[in-house]
Amino acid sequence: MSLFDECIETLHGDASLLTDQNKDKVLKALESYFPFTEWGRIDWEKVHCHAEVTTTEEIVSFLDEHTSQHNYAIYIIWNEEALPILQSDLEQVLKSIDDVIAVSFDTWLFSPSSGFVIEIFHDGIVRVGINNPN
Repeated sequence: MSLFDECIETLHGDASLLTDQNKDKVLKALESYFPFTEWGRIDWEKVHCHAEVTTTEEIVSFLDEHTSQHNYAIYIIWNEEALPILQSDLEQVLKSIDDVIAVSFDTWLFSPSSGFVIEIFHDGIVRVGINNPN
């Protein structure tokens, strides 16, 4: 079983694969909300509201403080282009975070409806931020 398959299994059916067309739309939305560096990391200096976090509780606390929603539909995006994008629920993803981030080196959890992203970068730094689309 691949790491991707294990990730799907740990999400307990709470994930759906996007079509290639929808995958492109989500990637364009992510890039319109958040500026990226040339090396593929979000340029956090240009994001008006962000924090470095170390626990899932800190992620939830940040989102509770800066958004009005509590049910977050998110997209799981990995840096490996061949991988699909998954749509899931943030609560379930955070419960399975080790399996989610094991799939690829860098992972983004993106909610266009709430305007936030969680970047889990391969260097171990995790940041969460909220931004408005350009």
